Amino acid sequence: MKTIGNDLTFKTFNWLKVNNTEILIPDLSGKEYMLESDSYFDEVKFNNLEYGISKDILKLNSEKGNLFRYYESEEDSFHKEIVNLELNDNYNELLDTHNIVAKKNSKIEIILNYSSVGKGEKFKSSVIKVIAEDNSTVDLFVVQNDGEEVVALESIAVQLGKEAIINVHQYELGSQKLYTNFQSDLIGEKSQLNLDSIYFGYGSRELNMLYNIIHSGKSTNSDILVNGALKGESYKNLKFTLDFKKGSTHSKGSEEEYVILLDDIVHALSVPILLAHEDDIEGNHAASSGKIDHNLMFYIMSRGFSEKEAETLIIQSKFSRAISKVTDEEIKKLLWDKVLEIEGK
Repeated sequence: MKTIGNDLTFKTFNWLKVNNTEILIPDLSGKEYMLESDSYFDEVKFNNLEYGISKDILKLNSEKGNLFRYYESEEDSFHKEIVNLELNDNYNELLDTHNIVAKKNSKIEIILNYSSVGKGEKFKSSVIKVIAEDNSTVDLFVVQNDGEEVVALESIAVQLGKEAIINVHQYELGSQKLYTNFQSDLIGEKSQLNLDSIYFGYGSRELNMLYNIIHSGKSTNSDILVNGALKGESYKNLKFTLDFKKGSTHSKGSEEEYVILLDDIVHALSVPILLAHEDDIEGNHAASSGKIDHNLMFYIMSRGFSEKEAETLIIQSKFSRAISKVTDEEIKKLLWDKVLEIEGK
């Protein structure tokens, strides 16, 4: 199946080839997954928030989904859960949906740890929906550590109530082709969204990422930071839209991406967009890509490090903030091991 997804909200020139992307979906057998779905699964519904890589992908997950999980923190409580989601040659299809709800004055932390083993082709399509009710806090960690035999799709949507906080961390370190779509709506007054993510493209891998940050409520705040590195012949296309709707007065938003280019033949595209329908708002966006600064390399090497060691230290410094926020030490070690493995290729 072929579908068009990750549509840019505010279209630009077609010849730039960034308005959308073509996605090839393999023929799926509809086989079951090794983990059981929750017996109770409450559907999360948003207020006028369109989400997902495409409607076709959402339909696919609805009709052929083989894992459904529901997570909820009750009022004035804390809930934490780690879910390990592995693909292998026997279970090579995963179409999973995760609904996360933080009730008023509660806190919830969810870690979704994706990985794969085996050489056969594999496919994954994940839909993650989050509702943060008034004065609640959500910490979401998505670890994407699949092998080169995996095509991975990742659709995330979040909605925030009054004074709610959502912290999202994505660690995109695997799969041959990766498509991510992040949609958010800061509805509640004084709600706050923080996104601190990393990616590392290598070999012939392709990364296609889209982020839409919508400010609907008053005095809302968003802080989006993505750090990346590319090597080999890898390709990255990242699109940001920061959208201040009518009624979002006194709101602030920031979107930043910094990527290190480790080889001359990598391809890095960035499309930052800022839309404002209010006067009294503050929006900032930045996208920077380039090779490692030679003066910085020289300084580190003058302290006794080799060129390769200096390069590795610089990459680690870019990724350390996001990885340090992982609360599980085993997963934190797994992430650092993966970064060092990629850097050593």
